[in-house]
Amino acid sequence: MMLPMGAEPVADQRLRILHLEDSAIDAALVAEHLSRSDLACEIRLVSARASYAEALAADSYDVILADYAVPGFDGLAALDMARTLAPGTPFIFVSGTLGEEAAVEAVRRGATDYVVKHRLGRLAIVVQRAMAEALAHAGQRAAQAALRESEARLRLALDAGRLGAWELDLRSDRLNASPTCRADFGQSPDAALTAADLRSAVHPEDRERMREVMASAIAQSADYDVEYRVVQPGGEVRWVQVRGRPTYATDGTPLGMAGVSLDVTERKLAEERLVLLMREVNHRAKNALAVVQSALRLTRAADLPSYAQMVEGRVAALARVQTLLAADAWTGADLRTLLEGELAPFLGDGRRAAMSGPEVSLPATVTQPLAMAMHELATNAVKYGALSTTEGSVAVAWAVEQPEEGCARLRLRWTEVGGPAVAGTPARRGFGGRVLDGTVRMQLGGRVSLDWQPTGLVCELDVPLAASGDERMGRVV
Repeated sequence: MMLPMGAEPVADQRLRILHLEDSAIDAALVAEHLSRSDLACEIRLVSARASYAEALAADSYDVILADYAVPGFDGLAALDMARTLAPGTPFIFVSGTLGEEAAVEAVRRGATDYVVKHRLGRLAIVVQRAMAEALAHAGQRAAQAALRESEARLRLALDAGRLGAWELDLRSDRLNASPTCRADFGQSPDAALTAADLRSAVHPEDRERMREVMASAIAQSADYDVEYRVVQPGGEVRWVQVRGRPTYATDGTPLGMAGVSLDVTERKLAEERLVLLMREVNHRAKNALAVVQSALRLTRAADLPSYAQMVEGRVAALARVQTLLAADAWTGADLRTLLEGELAPFLGDGRRAAMSGPEVSLPATVTQPLAMAMHELATNAVKYGALSTTEGSVAVAWAVEQPEEGCARLRLRWTEVGGPAVAGTPARRGFGGRVLDGTVRMQLGGRVSLDWQPTGLVCELDVPLAASGDERMGRVV
């Protein structure tokens, strides 16, 4: 039977035997005894070191038979050469000079068995037994190789998924944890992690729930799946998801649990951000609808087209604000960008509209009311003020003041010149004035002043950059 170098024999096929023997008579006796058995053999006979080494290098064999004493080449040297060139191949000494001590040393060095020449009747049995052992060893090695490969794939999967592995003995409370699992619970990957360490690392408010879920899984023979907070040695709190499955003795006694751990802190934070964002969006949507409702209710116009135009302008301003907020995940908006949206048609070369001031990031709670106030000022300027003529212009200047106590405040000045002559403060406050008062004073808790000078309107706003109940502060970039 021809096999690749180092491969194992396969049952019920023709055996290829390499026989090292310098005596032709003894070689013939070996061949005769093997032929009398049920073994189908093909024997290659060599008689010296060179031919033996050549045969091992050129081919592979199921069994090697060797005389212990070959002129110029002793049996142990032949055994060592076989272990190097044909590892795993059964090696049997067939010799008339092999004493007990030599036989023990040969087996210690790796020989499979030995047969003395005056008892060749045992040879076939010894060969068959050696083949059976070789097949068993081959199966064992294959199983071990498959196990190593499986463990390597498992480690790769665990590492790729950032999963820690753990195993708990419920009888001794002994815990075996992988380096990743130990890191999940705030331990060094090289440090030991006991079951007591794990339980003490769990946030005090989550320990009872962890125990309840584990007890339920064991009692119901169900999967264990729980998420809880872990307090790191430095005080940092992280979230860990732990999954496992209990094991039982044949009589139903719980033996242990095994499973995986995963740091899910980023997911939990994302979930919290999503909840906050949804609340913010819901709040903003309600505010937006309230503004639209107010605009519809309070807008006055001489005819339907004028009414539609005014409402469309206010809704468009509201839509621009929503776009600005969405672009920054509803965290706020840039003041200059907000003003550019209202004054874009007049910015051009800077003659009709000009802006000056630092870059200011407005909190989300301030952005929408302030945008509506700016829209009303711009609309009033286009309809009645400086931007209603070709020579008029608007200048917007602002600064941020940070008092020793309290939040920062935005000071904004809107100045119109070159428009129609102003006869003084209007006798009746229009919708725009009511919007300014409602947004700046009532919604933002700020102050607004309107100075109707002969050259045009001067409006000053003083707005806190954190609305009531909102801790987020506006900042100068």
